[in-house]
Amino acid sequence: MILVQGGILLYWIITTDNFFNFTGFTTLSNISMLSWGIAALVIFLHVWGAAGISNVREHMFKFNKLKCLALLGALVSGFFEEILFRKILMDYLQEEGFSDFIQIIISGLAFGIAHLVWGGKALSAAVNATFYTFLLGAGLALIYIMSERNVALCIIAHTITTGLIEPGLIKAAVLNKLDYFKERT
Repeated sequence: MILVQGGILLYWIITTDNFFNFTGFTTLSNISMLSWGIAALVIFLHVWGAAGISNVREHMFKFNKLKCLALLGALVSGFFEEILFRKILMDYLQEEGFSDFIQIIISGLAFGIAHLVWGGKALSAAVNATFYTFLLGAGLALIYIMSERNVALCIIAHTITTGLIEPGLIKAAVLNKLDYFKERT
């Protein structure tokens, strides 16, 4: 999955005029302190919730080859998913006349459903993945609205969050340690 995202992201980088302007990285200094604060809160809440899983705690600050791969994956997915679920989807919804609230809900739902696959064969893990990534997606969508649709802050928040909780979360899913809204013991 990450290879597909990386390929599409590379295509976007190559074909988009001034990619870093398109993503808002050239205007980060214009983002309000309130937006930065909301981004920090979204990161904290999601990481704090995920840290309730022992595998996440175990790998959060363990720097090894697996963590390096997870950080690369976090960077690719941070860019790809935020451009897709925030910039493309939410800008389309805005053009169609949807309110900010509805944009946040739809973006969060689409983000959550896209992460359903992480559940594998375990329904409990699929429910967890969908529910918690819906919450993260809605939080990132709120950041997008609050930052006046600057997707760069969403990319930063997404990348930091994923970089901290992986590879522990994937390991917990593979080991079937995810029960409904808690860790299976």
